[in-house]
Amino acid sequence: MSQQENRPEQSGRSDTALREDEVPSRILGMRLPWFLLLLAAIVAASLLDAMPNEIISGFTVVMVLGALLWWMGERVPVIKKYGLPTVLCIIVPSVLIYFGLMPQSMEDVIQTFTSESGFINFYIAALISGSILGMPRQILIKAGVRYAVPLVGTVIVVFLVIGGLATLIGFGLRDGILLLAGPILGGGIGAGAVPMSEMYAQQLGGEAGDYLSQIVPAIVVANVLAIVVAGIYNGMAQSGKTWFVGFNGNGNLIKVEGDPKDFELRGRESSGTFRMLSVGLVISGVLFILGAIIASFTPAIHSYAWTILLAAFIKIFGLLPQAFEEAVVRWYSFVASTLTAALLVGVGVAYLDIAELLVLFGDVTYLILVVVTVVVAAVASGFLGRLVKMYYLESSVSIGLGMTDMGGTGDVAVLSAANRLELMPFLQISSRLGGAFMLLVMSFLLPFLG
Repeated sequence: MSQQENRPEQSGRSDTALREDEVPSRILGMRLPWFLLLLAAIVAASLLDAMPNEIISGFTVVMVLGALLWWMGERVPVIKKYGLPTVLCIIVPSVLIYFGLMPQSMEDVIQTFTSESGFINFYIAALISGSILGMPRQILIKAGVRYAVPLVGTVIVVFLVIGGLATLIGFGLRDGILLLAGPILGGGIGAGAVPMSEMYAQQLGGEAGDYLSQIVPAIVVANVLAIVVAGIYNGMAQSGKTWFVGFNGNGNLIKVEGDPKDFELRGRESSGTFRMLSVGLVISGVLFILGAIIASFTPAIHSYAWTILLAAFIKIFGLLPQAFEEAVVRWYSFVASTLTAALLVGVGVAYLDIAELLVLFGDVTYLILVVVTVVVAAVASGFLGRLVKMYYLESSVSIGLGMTDMGGTGDVAVLSAANRLELMPFLQISSRLGGAFMLLVMSFLLPFLG
């Protein structure tokens, strides 16, 4: 490598628009003063009632607010590991509205952008397509079958236990499954709660926001509990005691024959050519449209479910050229890394009712069912993993806790607490495929639970 290549960038732009992760004081890749100037312009337009209620305004506002709230969450020691950035992005906007602190024009533009422009579907299409097409084919074919036993079994056990318990204590079978078990196992807020609430509203009637307000508290509490359980597991593993045969694999979950490179998960790419991003956008969009076409002939099953099945079919049978798959993965990476915080802000404004949220946090029955959901998922996944020769602790962390945390920072926090960071690829399977699987399951169950 030449000296020229080793030199830091000398362009005049490098001082104001570097990568966000290089310096803690940068937001959206900009130094704080520059970012605050942009924020001030948005606030001024809102206070002067001069904010155009158009898609460009909506995109700008949710991205700026999302970046600010995420940055704030990342600056808080310890608590940030429990998903604080995600929680701030979705809760703070709703709190501002509740206390009348958000200008009406700002609320209106976010509301219109989120609920009327199709932004949620835009995000979900990228998420579904990229997460499945980015999964190594050999994992889906070989390890996937073995991994599916405890994953699917855990979902069945949790649904049976929570459905039965919810019925016994008067919470109701329907609400126990739709508002607690399903969402908690669904992979977080952006990938789970948001699409689920949309599905509920479409197939059961009512407003998506009403469902979301009842789902979010369960996911937030479950995320914290998953981290606590992971810490308990670590303590048990380090005690030196043999709790039972096959309890602790010391970080090893499963052995799969073949080249290890065939089972490596792709990380989120930080860059991609404009052409690749455009191809990825189009393919994600076409898969979403095809899912909608099939759903028009099967109204009982949501289009998300068909999009998931189409993506999985294409991946398993290798129907897409590698370059196209890579383009979809790059597009997914771009959307997930740049628009997740923006999506959460939009959801917090358009769908979340903070008053209803506060009521649920004070509902003891609700909280008990959340605790039971996490504990049952952890225990069931551990013992079901033993049936396919997995170690209990690693299976429980990878599947049970991997599905009940909020994904992303939740995955990292769970693995850090369990001292099992080497299991990250398997938690990614639980978050990506497990989350998609839960959307599929809920789509099929809705006609019966409605």
